[in-house]
Amino acid sequence: MRFLAVFVWLTLAGTGCVLAQERDTEAERQEVIRLLGQLPDIAPIRQDLRLLGFRGENLELAVDQAELLYRDPVIAGYVADQIIAAFEDPTAVRVSDGLMWPLIERGLGHLSTPDLKFYYTVERKIMETLTIRQCGMAVSNRMRPARFAELTSRVAARLNTDALQKYYGIQAKAARLGARRQPVRLSETATRRVEDRIQASMTRSIQATDRAGELMVAMMNLDRAGNTQACAIGRLFMNTVLQFEGRALRETLVYMSRP
Repeated sequence: MRFLAVFVWLTLAGTGCVLAQERDTEAERQEVIRLLGQLPDIAPIRQDLRLLGFRGENLELAVDQAELLYRDPVIAGYVADQIIAAFEDPTAVRVSDGLMWPLIERGLGHLSTPDLKFYYTVERKIMETLTIRQCGMAVSNRMRPARFAELTSRVAARLNTDALQKYYGIQAKAARLGARRQPVRLSETATRRVEDRIQASMTRSIQATDRAGELMVAMMNLDRAGNTQACAIGRLFMNTVLQFEGRALRETLVYMSRP
């Protein structure tokens, strides 16, 4: 997405459309949407995906997913608005964090519970596949977003084709919902209920292990925990919350999906 932002900014600056004194905002927006639609034909998407390990049907699915995200009118329209806003005020949008992933995150809370559960089941699989060091750094928020995205893409490349297709479909659905709606916000009461439930469930899960002492300390001080302990907490957390049912599961998954 950094390539995307730079490409569009340079093109806009080159045409002078964002620098004109009398601007046609809708024309600018349509021009950015047009440029986004051209990116799959210009950027080395297939080559980059091969370097991440995508092959065969999974490669074709990944290429199709990239093209959809750039060319879907709803998604492209939202991204165009963000790019124009970032060009006008670089502090308004964190382009360095990408534009697609935050959009997907905006829409996750609007998904059905089965879709959300499948999405986080794949996320659990990704966490289980990472090395202890990688997993621990991700859980304790010590890994750069770009690096984490690369690692998760490498894991996604090895998913079975049916699972990858469903995962991509859920991402696309979330992106469209995120482009149309504000993120779902739990009430303060619901948030407290979820946090209390997670703490109680995690405490029980930790106490059932033979590492209860060190893991309790790690859970209470996750930002200072070692990679081994942080990874154990992250994996235990995913296993614990995905066992919830009914409203408890729904509220927890929405809570986890907050941007």
